[in-house]
Amino acid sequence: MELKNLRTLLAAADQGSYQRAAAVLGYTQSTVTVHIQQLEEELGVPLFERVGRRMVLTQVGERALAQARELLLAADRLAAVGQKGSALTGTLRVDMAETLLCYRMQPVIQRFRRLAPQVRLIIRSRNCLMIAENVRTGVCDLGVGYDMDWSRDALETESMGSYEIVLLASPEFAHGDFTTPGQHKPVSLVTDEPDSIFRRTLEDYLRARDITLDATLELWSIETIKRCVMSDLGFTYLPRFAAREELSDGRLVELSAPVSGLPSPALCAWRRNRWVTPAMALFMDLLRESLSAE
Repeated sequence: MELKNLRTLLAAADQGSYQRAAAVLGYTQSTVTVHIQQLEEELGVPLFERVGRRMVLTQVGERALAQARELLLAADRLAAVGQKGSALTGTLRVDMAETLLCYRMQPVIQRFRRLAPQVRLIIRSRNCLMIAENVRTGVCDLGVGYDMDWSRDALETESMGSYEIVLLASPEFAHGDFTTPGQHKPVSLVTDEPDSIFRRTLEDYLRARDITLDATLELWSIETIKRCVMSDLGFTYLPRFAAREELSDGRLVELSAPVSGLPSPALCAWRRNRWVTPAMALFMDLLRESLSAE
């Protein structure tokens, strides 16, 4: 059984299509198809089925994928024997929360690329619930995000600091009282997807205080959210570090409320009982040096 075929299986499962898997691996789509067909012939079962535009694993394919991940980890571990002191190689897949990726990760990534230029680093922005699931299932090697009751029975975690989450609005915002209970406020919350830990925390607070809003503007970019808030289209709830420049020059102001300034722990996670590769160990060392409580 060819390791390259197993790696193609992982890429196709992670990407949801042969075309995207080919782009990630640097193959043609026909090569990906051949690799999967060879695996299916060896195993005697279909591994994928098409659902709409996506290629989805069959039940047998799900079991095969789990075994393939273990085999490839063992192969990578074997390849690392005797590599101590030599150049790191292989692939490192890291899923991160968008705010950490955008505003805290550049020094980590830059140093990692200098210290491990032969490692193929794949970094993706994901919400914190998805990060935990992707670490658990092996879709990524490391997850860096905010604690959302990540399952400690399946994951190893390490604290990477704690960050203040603050209510933000433009200086012209005229409805800044988020303390008095029982209000209806004619404003919009400008936020990201429903699974965002910041959005969940704020919405729980507003429900507990019986504070209702006119609308929610659901966007998928932190920079877009900030621009809308600076244009006085509503208010938002983000880590202080994500708006440091805008707070410093007065384009945004912090609103006073019990929910503003609450700490949110950041974690690095990896799957329990899995081998920590040299590339993972290096990345975690750089995280420890760079991420700390404000």
